[in-house]
Amino acid sequence: MTKEVRQAVLEVAAGTEAIRLPQAAAGKPGDDQRPAQAAVTKGGSGRVFQWIIPFLLAGVVALGLTLYYKYEQSVNQEVMALQQQAKKEALAGRYSEAVQLLERAEEQRPRFAALTRDRELAAKAAQLKNQLDGASAQLKAKKLDEGEKALKQIAEMIGKRQEPLFAPLQKSLAADQVMLTVLRIKGQLDKLTTVDALADKLDTVRGLSGQEAAAVKAQIINKIAGISYSSAEEKLRKKDFAGALEAVDNGLSYAADNPKLTSYRKQISEAKREFEEAEAKRIQLAQQKAAEEELNNRTAAVDVSGVTAVLDDYGDLTISGTVTNTATRPIYSVSVYLHIYSSFSGAYIGDAYANVSPFRLEPGESGSFSTSYYGVYEQAEVSVDNASWYLE
Repeated sequence: MTKEVRQAVLEVAAGTEAIRLPQAAAGKPGDDQRPAQAAVTKGGSGRVFQWIIPFLLAGVVALGLTLYYKYEQSVNQEVMALQQQAKKEALAGRYSEAVQLLERAEEQRPRFAALTRDRELAAKAAQLKNQLDGASAQLKAKKLDEGEKALKQIAEMIGKRQEPLFAPLQKSLAADQVMLTVLRIKGQLDKLTTVDALADKLDTVRGLSGQEAAAVKAQIINKIAGISYSSAEEKLRKKDFAGALEAVDNGLSYAADNPKLTSYRKQISEAKREFEEAEAKRIQLAQQKAAEEELNNRTAAVDVSGVTAVLDDYGDLTISGTVTNTATRPIYSVSVYLHIYSSFSGAYIGDAYANVSPFRLEPGESGSFSTSYYGVYEQAEVSVDNASWYLE
């Protein structure tokens, strides 16, 4: 019962006592008759009030109970409002605020078990949040081993919790675990120098979400593109067009939109086309030259020079000269066929035949020949009619 209700009951009781006092005075001996008669008259009115007073008391009590009920209802509503607000704060991850609200509610309803349970859960969540914030700070400070240990401990405590208020913590825990993985990979990137090694790390990052994961993913892709470009450039210098294209295509399989690789692939293709055209021309020229050399080897492989004809005292001619191998291959069994003419009349005298020594001549090597023609008896001139040889 409230203070106001108690006060109203006391006031009604005091009024009842004041009414009963005159009735008691009327019954005393020695009093004046007239006052007694007046008292009797007033006593009749008092009997009327005796019927009214219980009804008044009942009304006052009922009013007090109604006021008390409304007061209690108001307290309950306030407590429920605090509990609902605390729930919203907890679901939003603001656990300290939720604890404060629930403590205020407990002051109003200290024996309300649901409030106690909610406050204990919110306090536990607030404690875990502080631990998680500490682990995040360790990760940002590059203390990865300490941060990883703390995250494992927190994961063991909240990993299997089903209460909705732990959802923000579980989300933050997942984000920190992603950050840990990303920081681990970022620390290893400088040591990775092959596309395959980087591709393995890229596969690890692909399933992660968040800005940190996206940033390291882009970093890995850019490094793959750079390594592919350098590899292609080295192969292109060696005219290994197929290898250069393969290196670029390997990079493009991870960095399809990389403008540097896309442009370089076009450059390699153009260089390959120009090289193939030049190579075709070179081969054509080489084939032509080879054909010419072959023709020369077969038709003009020797150069005959220094041919002289000396007439001796017996009227015979001694004919000699030099033969040089102008072919691109060794020749052997070289023979020279000669025509003999009169130096005076120019008349044809006859033919002569001579073998060249040595038997085999390397390209550029020279040999000599010498032969006699008998019974000329005059000065003569000799011309080379033909020569024969065999190619190795």
